[in-house]
Amino acid sequence: MQDVDQIDPTPEETLAPAPSPRAADWFWRPWYAKLYWALALLYWIGLELMITMPYDQWNITLADMMVLLIFVFNPITVVAVLGYGFLKAKVACGEWIITPGPPSQRPMIDPYTDPFDIRSGSIFHRHIGLMKDRH
Repeated sequence: MQDVDQIDPTPEETLAPAPSPRAADWFWRPWYAKLYWALALLYWIGLELMITMPYDQWNITLADMMVLLIFVFNPITVVAVLGYGFLKAKVACGEWIITPGPPSQRPMIDPYTDPFDIRSGSIFHRHIGLMKDRH
């Protein structure tokens, strides 16, 4: 007997899979992304202006701070920070699947270009461990 509270949903009521996120929605549209890109632009403009000034006019504390901020406003860091939400959304929509556990046991180097593998042919013979003295 079926309870009234447990009615099977009709196909119209079932949840559709989440749409695939677009990168622009994570790298450009949020307010924090716009703020991050604006601060990165101001940082790089300031760094270029510091390069044009003679060394004796620099404020050493400001220069040290600008050097340390390279790690914060590096374009690769900006993409990594803003891309984290994008990657989470991609995994959440089911388009990318992350499997837990150890990495695959597939060799990382092609055996035909690996100097330690005998299948690499003449490359293997150039390995210093196989060279013997002829004396």
